[in-house]
Amino acid sequence: MKIKNFVASLLTVTSLALVGVSVQSQTVDAATVSMSDTSSVIYIANANGATLYTTPDSQGNMSFAGARLQNKTAWRTNKIANVNGVTYYQVANNAWVAATDSSSTAPAVALDKDMYVKANGGVNLYDAPNGGFNGYSVTGGNMVHVYQSQTDANGTTWYDVGKSRWIKGDYLSNDNVKQTLTMNATAYDPAVLGSSMGYSGVAANLSKFPKGTHLRITASNGQTFDRVVNDTGYFAYSNPNQLDIAMPNSQALQFGRQNVTVQVIG
Repeated sequence: MKIKNFVASLLTVTSLALVGVSVQSQTVDAATVSMSDTSSVIYIANANGATLYTTPDSQGNMSFAGARLQNKTAWRTNKIANVNGVTYYQVANNAWVAATDSSSTAPAVALDKDMYVKANGGVNLYDAPNGGFNGYSVTGGNMVHVYQSQTDANGTTWYDVGKSRWIKGDYLSNDNVKQTLTMNATAYDPAVLGSSMGYSGVAANLSKFPKGTHLRITASNGQTFDRVVNDTGYFAYSNPNQLDIAMPNSQALQFGRQNVTVQVIG
């Protein structure tokens, strides 16, 4: 879920996630008004959208600011106002949302797919995002079916694997990573060698990685290459810990020789 940052003006906000509707101004006579700073994220929790109000004056008067924020959108807030016991969150200059139209918990997103546990050993399951350990765990390398996801206020995504059991997103992957290892890699341009194989492949020791093996290679600078083994060079043939990654010659020269992290994808 994309979180909208605090912006400079309501005009900027209205271009993001708003629903224009007409509502009456809100006035509170002889109200007690107090404000305090905060740094948090709120999620709109009103199916009709959340009304935006202007900044309360010293009497607690607040007017309709001209639009609503869409349901289930996320917004950063840096100020809280309490107007006669009612809480409001500032999401832009002169734009406030009532706490009754928002939540500190991100809405769940429905899913229906298989994912894979990426861990060595077991991973604990919880009864809710950031909830308590429920006594169950799953083992690294296993496949789980996920039914929904939810992102907490810290930006961490959690996945529901059924029966009120949740797993932290750090331990799940869309890919079935069968093995992770560190290897040495160089790069080469097949076209320079007169080959028409293109740049989707990687040369490897075929006794270690047979042709057709899907490798995800992460370079030292974080760049990732998804490659399928389709060749073996002399050096890779005689050195099982060596890969030669296909790429245009200009990129190959910059790549040089380096250690890389290699994931074998099933």
